[in-house]
Amino acid sequence: MRGVRSWLKAASGRPRLTPILSCCLAAAVIACAALVIVVDLHRQATRDVTRGLTSLSAILTDQADRALQAMELAQEAVIQEFREAHVTDTAGYAAAATTLRLHHELSTRIAALPQVNAITVLDHRGKLLNFSRYWPIPDVDLSDRDYFQALASDPSLQRFVSRPVRNRGDGVWTIYVARKVSAPDGTFLGMVLGAVQLSYFQDLYSRIVPAEDYVIGVFRKDGVLLVRYPPREDATGNVYPSSSATLVAAQGVPNGTMRLVSPIDGRDRFVAVQALDNYPLMLIVSRTAEAALAPFRQQAAAIVINAALLATCLIGLAVLIMRRLRDREHKGRAEERLRSEQELRRQHAAFGVALDNMAQGLCLFDDRRDLVIMNARFADLYAIPDRLRAQGVTAEAIRRYVSAQIVADQDAVTHLMEPPGDRRAWTVAELTDGRAIDITRAPVPGGGWVCTHEDITERRRAEERMRFLAGHDALTALPNRRLFEETVERELAALAATEGQAALLCVDLDGFKQINDVFGHPAGDTVLIEVANRLRGGIGARDTAARLGGDEFAVLATGLASADAPSDAARALIGALTASFDLNDARVDVGCSVGVAVFPRDGETYEDLLRAADMALYRAKSEGKGTFSHFEPAMDSAARDRHQLARDLQAAIGTDQLQLHYQPQVEVVTGRVTGFEALLRWNHPVRGSIAPSQFIPVAEETGLILPLGEWVVRAACREAAGWRQPLGIAVNLSIAQFRQANLPDFVRTVLGETGLDPRRLELEITESLFLDDTTRARRVLQSIKKQGVRIAIDDFGTGYSSLLTLQSFAFDRLKIDRTFIGQIGITHKGMTIVKAIIALGQSLDMPVIAEGIETQEQLAFLKDHRCTEIQGYLAGRPHPIDAYRDVVMAAPAVDWLLRA
Repeated sequence: MRGVRSWLKAASGRPRLTPILSCCLAAAVIACAALVIVVDLHRQATRDVTRGLTSLSAILTDQADRALQAMELAQEAVIQEFREAHVTDTAGYAAAATTLRLHHELSTRIAALPQVNAITVLDHRGKLLNFSRYWPIPDVDLSDRDYFQALASDPSLQRFVSRPVRNRGDGVWTIYVARKVSAPDGTFLGMVLGAVQLSYFQDLYSRIVPAEDYVIGVFRKDGVLLVRYPPREDATGNVYPSSSATLVAAQGVPNGTMRLVSPIDGRDRFVAVQALDNYPLMLIVSRTAEAALAPFRQQAAAIVINAALLATCLIGLAVLIMRRLRDREHKGRAEERLRSEQELRRQHAAFGVALDNMAQGLCLFDDRRDLVIMNARFADLYAIPDRLRAQGVTAEAIRRYVSAQIVADQDAVTHLMEPPGDRRAWTVAELTDGRAIDITRAPVPGGGWVCTHEDITERRRAEERMRFLAGHDALTALPNRRLFEETVERELAALAATEGQAALLCVDLDGFKQINDVFGHPAGDTVLIEVANRLRGGIGARDTAARLGGDEFAVLATGLASADAPSDAARALIGALTASFDLNDARVDVGCSVGVAVFPRDGETYEDLLRAADMALYRAKSEGKGTFSHFEPAMDSAARDRHQLARDLQAAIGTDQLQLHYQPQVEVVTGRVTGFEALLRWNHPVRGSIAPSQFIPVAEETGLILPLGEWVVRAACREAAGWRQPLGIAVNLSIAQFRQANLPDFVRTVLGETGLDPRRLELEITESLFLDDTTRARRVLQSIKKQGVRIAIDDFGTGYSSLLTLQSFAFDRLKIDRTFIGQIGITHKGMTIVKAIIALGQSLDMPVIAEGIETQEQLAFLKDHRCTEIQGYLAGRPHPIDAYRDVVMAAPAVDWLLRA
């Protein structure tokens, strides 16, 4: 080293060696500067990549967490119902979980959750009890699934996320989030299972992924791959112990970034890992190092090549100068100096091409705060004039020009062109034209600093869209149930502090299902969007409207000026939705029903107000559509009473509380009893006799009408099979029973079990059966009639009577409703209708039976007009069959004399 110093000192005194030494030192400086810039660009590129991946992973993690939480809220609601029903054993749990009401509730709860394929309820053996997609419930055993075995075997485990499997119904890749249901003593009763379609996340990620080299994936913490975009069928469900998600989870930290070779596609990748807050899942966002560092490599290559060329030229220039000096030390120095300057300008121009093609805008300032370099991208971002692009322009002059384009009162205005100190500084500037600029300032060796400016507007917009969708309905853009709940709770807290009032209005559309059935779901979506627009236009500036799911909306009305304000708000909503909707060439009427609950009178929390408004909505729909109803405390009591009545009815099925009474049907001409109609009666041990008009609607709402109807058919057929007289037995069937796919098989089974002649059984139906699905109804009736069973149309002349109904199926008998019979001898119009129905039955060769005969005058009128049969108090009241034992067990035919 001492010898080198001596040589340099000696060389500095030699005129020929001084230019060579200077050029070599300049080449070394250029090489070092190029190395510093390349290293800095590499660090910046790596930081930008990991920061972008981290931001995207945080957004997607939050979205995935909320999507699963939305489904788990539905699961929790179902589990809460079991707790409120005080289920303590497996039998009670099975009874509570197999109701049609729960099926409708499950279907409604997942209507607004596109990520959820289905919600199912299993018992402690893995048998399917209820299913949101189908009714009746298929016989399916899921005890072989990993989630069932995990929850069943571990008493402390309450939630489990399954491996991805193909759905047994539709073959779609699905993961299952299972929630355990336990009795108060800890007994394992079953589980509520949420099926999440992986295609939902793949479709979402396909719209979000910024470039083709990106990969978005979701892993369990044990390394099982659940979701991947782009999808790979051979990877889903496999365990990857060396994946980035597994490595981060093993460290016990919630997030991290790394660079590794992917165990799935074998490519070198930058990876950002983020753990879900509420689930044992890890979400990763990665991109290939090749694509991520491609801009850096291009810039580095340009810088290195130009630096190498510049250094080579300097060395070559030194050699040339040395040769020239050797020949002519004192000649041509000015010419050589000019040539060297031209060469330097050319290299500087080449270096400028590389800078101008960077993706970011760049400025380099020296230690005097004067501009050294400004690339074209920076000038384009702010439309910098040429006078401010020259070397030596002060940083303050550029700051004043650029700050005029930045929104005032931002930190970026003050520190836009300030030295960053001894470490890197970062900020985001909002421009007046709506753009967002990411600004990074870093010190450089020797004083001065470099700053880069990047337009991140599109990235910000994508992030804002994701945040918007997390709290709003994707179809109508109204707040969704989660955001509405947060808004209501915030408003109620403010109103409680000021002793203000507010009204929560639940809005349910009338006749919306018919629009979907007739015009299709796209037309239904159009109506929902227009409903949302009308709700926005019909509420106050501080009011909030939301879509809770399906055709159910809600409005929070604040600033109530008078006691009539909630009613006025309800009338305004009904008026806004009563006007017709345009569907291309058609105009449809929808209308709505509204339930109103007032804060704080009807409830002090969101849950209490929503429950009260739902009860009021139920009252409004039951009293007639297109109206509104206020919550009353009696509604809550009535709801609890109906709930208790439903539980008592469920317990009464199969016991002696339920009995069949039989009312005779008599031939008008001969007075002979031809059969009986079986009528259900309930003698409650506490309430006494309960009218069918009270408990039948409850049975239909809760799904108990199905087991109740089956019990009636079995009991009536078993009783009739024991009669000595081959009299007919008529049984009413509900629409819910006809919707059961196995109804013909059930009838066949009952006839086989009891031995009853099929020709003696008559099933009575109402015309409303043909409103929903005429083709299916006709097919079911034909299947039953082929067994020899008779089909009668009940209550003809009321509701939806139509000649098309009689034309669509060959009924065996026609029953005239008692409302028309009661008009005989009172109104001419009622008597005319009865005569017309009898004449219609005669022309169609269809026997007619009249219900509700109570007077001799009615009997004489029906006999004069040749009505076939009658049924009513005049012929006999409904009684247990023992009252008619002499009729059904007589050896010869017995004439039942008509008497009052």
